[in-house]
Amino acid sequence: MIQGGGIMQGTAEGTMQTTIPGVIACGMDVHKDKIDVCVRTGDGSADGNVIIKTFSTMRKTLFELRDWLISLKCFKVLMESTGVFWMPIYWILEEVKGMNVGVGNARDLKNAPGRPKTDREDAKWLSRLCMFGLVLKSFIVERPFRALREYTRYHKKLVQERARQINRIEKLLQMNGFKLSTVLSDITGASGMRILKKLADKGELCVSDVRAALDKRCKNTPEEIEYAINGVMKQTSRLLLKLQLKKIESCDREIDEVYELMLNLSKEYTSEIKIIESIPGMSTLSAIYMIAEIGTELSSFKTANHLTAWAGLAPKDNKSADKARPSKTKKANQYVKSLLIQCAWAATRTRDTRLSLWYWRSLPRLGDKKAITAVARKLLCYIYAMLKSGTLYDKSLDVAYANNIGAKKLDAAQKLVGSRKKCSPSINGCENNDVDHLAGRDGIHKEPEMAIGQSDNGKQQENGIKSPNETATPKKRGRPKKPVVSE
Repeated sequence: MIQGGGIMQGTAEGTMQTTIPGVIACGMDVHKDKIDVCVRTGDGSADGNVIIKTFSTMRKTLFELRDWLISLKCFKVLMESTGVFWMPIYWILEEVKGMNVGVGNARDLKNAPGRPKTDREDAKWLSRLCMFGLVLKSFIVERPFRALREYTRYHKKLVQERARQINRIEKLLQMNGFKLSTVLSDITGASGMRILKKLADKGELCVSDVRAALDKRCKNTPEEIEYAINGVMKQTSRLLLKLQLKKIESCDREIDEVYELMLNLSKEYTSEIKIIESIPGMSTLSAIYMIAEIGTELSSFKTANHLTAWAGLAPKDNKSADKARPSKTKKANQYVKSLLIQCAWAATRTRDTRLSLWYWRSLPRLGDKKAITAVARKLLCYIYAMLKSGTLYDKSLDVAYANNIGAKKLDAAQKLVGSRKKCSPSINGCENNDVDHLAGRDGIHKEPEMAIGQSDNGKQQENGIKSPNETATPKKRGRPKKPVVSE
């Protein structure tokens, strides 16, 4: 073995020859500062021919790694997805024509039990898995969409940071006894921001200050709002409130700047964005998010079921002895799944659409969490089918779906009425199933005529029906009480 990151040519039992014909697969154990690379030849057995070499993660060394693999004619590489450390290696290797680079999930790359756990042994294990194709490659979006994805993910982080800052302001107000959120739906809206700025400057507000800051669309009166924020804010709290308001303003500016950059980068995909935003619940921003995460071609997914399973919106298959067991959805891309769940909630609030009608019909049976996950899955299936066909959302199908539901309800109601007529009990001894003739034209129920001298009980006994004794006391349910024995 050559010291200082050289080549170690050998096996578990001994050394190997210098010339290595027929290189097949390569496994890489990636770390922050180094990469352990194992190139394997032979039949893939544990005592097969391997070359193990250690490289640095500096960019110049990565090009040396690429040239070394090309010299060995190794065009099949597998590495583990460890944070973001695998990305620069993947970007460089994918530029080589014919290079098949795969990134595996750490869940599927665990070493066999009973073996030593070292970096070199992990690289050897990855090379064996790569040789036999035992690991499914993770989906990695095409190069043109990666820059857009960086902006969309940063945009989401900024929105989350703004929400956290609003929660901090709300906490500060509540600690000082100001109930602004009780009288305003959004404390960082136009009216809320003006009130907060005046409160941070003065520390105490009167009715005239509140009236000058309020918008005309505000529901509550200035007197009600002044009553909710009546009090004096301390100097230390005022300074902290000013810093928090500045942070929200800076987040708003950054969000607007990033959104403009996202629009410029997504100009090439205007037609795809229009297709996605035509679906109920989807907006322009959500369409840009989806394109940045899954692309537009979707060639990596054979069917819509593969895409929904990758997104973690379909339950895992769990069957044994032809019996299906309940299973949950797996952990997947948090950006795609959370976005589709949010859009699914928006779709359920639309009027007379397939998604909203299906949700409200399935809610009692599935529950809110499963039902909204199913709606998100339907959204992703729509996106897949529409991007493949290049067609917009067909709203006429919503009308047909609503009419079909109405027809089914009418049919069920007619069947229910018919069954009740057939199974209706006899009225006063009348065994005729159709009881409509007992009602007059004015809809008032009329008793059937009886023979003179014949009582109601006699008519029922004549028909073989036992009449209950109206004077008898009704029977009590439950266990009979024990008789009390007097001493």
